[in-house]
Amino acid sequence: MTRGGDKREVILRAGLARFARYGFRRTSMEDIAGEADISRAAVYLHFKNKEEIFRALARGLQEQALAAAHEAAKEGPIERRLRGILEAKMATLFDVVHGSAHAAELLDESNRICGDISAESMRRYLQLLTAVIAAAVRRGELAPQRAGLRPAAAAELIVQCAEGIKRTSGAALTPGVYRQRLDQFVRVIVAGLGGTGSHSSRPDARLRRRSGEDRRVDHSHVQ
Repeated sequence: MTRGGDKREVILRAGLARFARYGFRRTSMEDIAGEADISRAAVYLHFKNKEEIFRALARGLQEQALAAAHEAAKEGPIERRLRGILEAKMATLFDVVHGSAHAAELLDESNRICGDISAESMRRYLQLLTAVIAAAVRRGELAPQRAGLRPAAAAELIVQCAEGIKRTSGAALTPGVYRQRLDQFVRVIVAGLGGTGSHSSRPDARLRRRSGEDRRVDHSHVQ
């Protein structure tokens, strides 16, 4: 027997599939019920309309992205943490939208229906990014003050630039290319704002080719 919480998740998965496949306007509650293989009445027991389903999906995706961003912020060099935080929110949500032929419509509807959800999520995201940058300043990894920036201003600038990459790259921007450009952007940021304790000039071990570089030991100091 399907429990209420389980049925709600089934409806949300069905809604996501229908919105991605047919767009928001062409999707009805009856379509979502059919996708979920339950009655339309059962769908209405959990959601009063498709706008409410759309909002629930948006809130769930934003929460997942924020959780991933918090996880990425926990450890590692500042370059890796910044890249992970940006990918967790920016690239993950880009993946969801890019996978649909109705991306432009879904973005328009998201702005119309879920503006408050997006705004609250961005507030929390900027709060996390600001805290990570402030901690990096204390450790000497970053020095945004050299550019006249406080951590909060640096966080806002980083997010605006990451968003700008999406808006200016056009239809040719794929999820893979977007991640590559985010990586390049983070390298520029860390190189430009690197502090005295920054090790940004050393390539991230995760990105090195398997050339044996990590396995070589310098014995020049051994007598």
